[in-house]
Amino acid sequence: MKNLFGIIAILILVVTVSAQTDSKKAEQEVLNLRTKIREAVSKKDETALKIYFADGFTHTHASGKVDDKAERIAFFLKREPTIEDVEPDEIRIYFFNKGLASAVAKTTLKFGEENRAFQWTGVYFKDKGKWKVLITHVTALRN
Repeated sequence: MKNLFGIIAILILVVTVSAQTDSKKAEQEVLNLRTKIREAVSKKDETALKIYFADGFTHTHASGKVDDKAERIAFFLKREPTIEDVEPDEIRIYFFNKGLASAVAKTTLKFGEENRAFQWTGVYFKDKGKWKVLITHVTALRN
């Protein structure tokens, strides 16, 4: 009986360590996607942006305006300040299964001489082995 409990304890430990390793790997993949998006925005790489954002993508601006994929990419190409320009001040990524993740973050952007803080969320999913952005939503924070 002791051996059975020992085997069960080892199996639980292996499954827990494996799940944590998978989560860390997936978290890094989502963070890498965000880096690629930031680089594509900086370079005005429309082709890359079309790959990184899912068909059916929507973005809700702090103003309440909603963009689809084409409108959001056009926004990036105009080079107005966006949460995609800088690393977030804080970011937490949550996984719901191996192919679905959510990010909750805070980002500060400079508008002229003024700093503005934004809270944002993003939903990411894995499509044919590659992470894509499905939804983003931004809220302006009061200073």
